Amino acid sequence: MNHQEAQEIFRKIWDEYDRLKYPKYRHIDLEAANKYLNALDELREYLGDDPLFRNIVNSLSQTISKLTIDRKWRNPSERGINKVIPYMVRKKGQSLDLPFQWVEGKSGKLCFLNNGYWGARNYMVMDVVGYFFLLKEGKDLLPQEPRPIFEDLDSISKREGELNPPQDAKSRYSVTFTDEDFRKFIASNLSSNEIYQLLHETSQVEFKLVFPVRLTDQKKRSEEKWYTMNYFSRVFEPGCIDKERMADDVVMLREYTVRFNTLLGELFAHNLLTKNYDWVDTGFYKLPYAAQVFYRRFLLHNDFKSIPISLDNISAKLNYQDQNETNLPKTVEQSILKPLKDFGLISSYEKEDGLAGLKYIVKRNPLPPLISEASDMAEPRVCKTYIEGL
Repeated sequence: MNHQEAQEIFRKIWDEYDRLKYPKYRHIDLEAANKYLNALDELREYLGDDPLFRNIVNSLSQTISKLTIDRKWRNPSERGINKVIPYMVRKKGQSLDLPFQWVEGKSGKLCFLNNGYWGARNYMVMDVVGYFFLLKEGKDLLPQEPRPIFEDLDSISKREGELNPPQDAKSRYSVTFTDEDFRKFIASNLSSNEIYQLLHETSQVEFKLVFPVRLTDQKKRSEEKWYTMNYFSRVFEPGCIDKERMADDVVMLREYTVRFNTLLGELFAHNLLTKNYDWVDTGFYKLPYAAQVFYRRFLLHNDFKSIPISLDNISAKLNYQDQNETNLPKTVEQSILKPLKDFGLISSYEKEDGLAGLKYIVKRNPLPPLISEASDMAEPRVCKTYIEGL
């Protein structure tokens, strides 16, 4: 091989790679990425000093890293939870009075959170148990057709009356899984005790919300309507069985049953069954918590290419207490926008000063869904506990 032949091979690889949509790692599989990189390694002695060559090698290396580390799994993320449940954690030196209350933007009605706090890992729990539920309902595949639980707002109101006061009636919707299932769906090695505590804490928080629900009208058109809850409700009720213990009585494996036998739980299940969800990668859960929450609250449930977001709105949605004009923008950029850009979830961001104060213009390239229902059904994600026990 000579330098000219190396240039010709490189140009062919570059043209093929350049045609991939941005971000590259979502539009190339691991085998193809490794094939390109191996071919480039053979050209290194001829083109190693070429900046363009170094750029594509670096890009492919990062792509392979994301495909092998960050992209182990994708979970559906129900839109209602992301839209309306606030990020409410108690930070060091900060005092939060419960119940916490806020005004929902669309309706102007008062909403409440009580009996706990809600952070990035609680949203993650809802992603995971939601996927378990969909796999159970579809018998290890995503359900192909929408299967709504509620017909209209009146049917939701009627069900809310049936559930209050809380009753011990048999759950209509539930799912069973183990620690091992949970770990696989988050690509993280949490201990059994950590998973137990996370599920417990998530289940204890109570909400009284104006909640978005996907409903189908008489003309078979699907649209989002907002239901005002009259009572406090939890997202689910958990139960667990100790399956394995060590000699010192430390629990190593638990089996959990999550019952969506609350109004909020059934609204959550309804939205999942009507395909009112988006997708997140397990690598997403490794981002800074603030970046995860920002993406859920402002970006995940829409596909706008350019989104103006005021600093005041960011501060309110993420419960930032430091209003310093220097510190707050620095925090937003370093903890939220830069990690999202590095991860490929946004393409760029700009700052603008206006009459209402500082705002960010967040931009991203249009992308197809992270995963299609057809491909997901072709490669089922199995929840072992469901196969064996339900």
